[in-house]
Amino acid sequence: MSTFGRFRRLTILGLIFVYSCGAIDGGSRGTGITSTLQGIVASVQTESNRESSVEGLSVVVQHHRARAMTNSGGAFVLQGSFDGHVTAIFRRSTDKVRARLPIYLPSGGTMTLNGVHIDNATATATVDSATIDFVGQIIQIDCLGQTLTMLPAKRPPGDTDTYTVLLNTSSLVDSMGNPVACSQLGNGEFAHIQGRVNDDNTFGDAVIVIQ
Repeated sequence: MSTFGRFRRLTILGLIFVYSCGAIDGGSRGTGITSTLQGIVASVQTESNRESSVEGLSVVVQHHRARAMTNSGGAFVLQGSFDGHVTAIFRRSTDKVRARLPIYLPSGGTMTLNGVHIDNATATATVDSATIDFVGQIIQIDCLGQTLTMLPAKRPPGDTDTYTVLLNTSSLVDSMGNPVACSQLGNGEFAHIQGRVNDDNTFGDAVIVIQ
């Protein structure tokens, strides 16, 4: 990840935390594990207004109590006990906006949606890009195929959702920043992943820090 990319990401996160209004959900399962979905809504298109405001949108995760509202810049932070394949819903009663965005989020992780675009005519939301930040446990290593399969380090009982990290676009380092070869990895090790969410829900362009 480039220095500019890191700076842009930190800037977005700073704006979100300074200006956003969110609610923390204790979790329908009562696990005490908090995941975070955050980002910036960049545009809202409705039949009556192609350039509708990005402020005052309610953001929820379907079937969970977590809720947040976008501020004047479209930023939001949503926290709660949700993970895996879930659906984020953006809605606003004043102009009947309602749009859905499927995501795949590791338990205890943070997903940042960079540039959410809402099309009310199709009831869908798309993103320019998304990034992920989570700690996972390695359960399968494929050095030939250049992939790691991981479970979230923080996960509720019975959570078997796995996440694939692509090594061919990522860097492997130890806690001191020294390069680590795929052949040096072992199942059961933990790693901190910061990377990009691909269209197929794999993670790439990542910095993988073996703990």
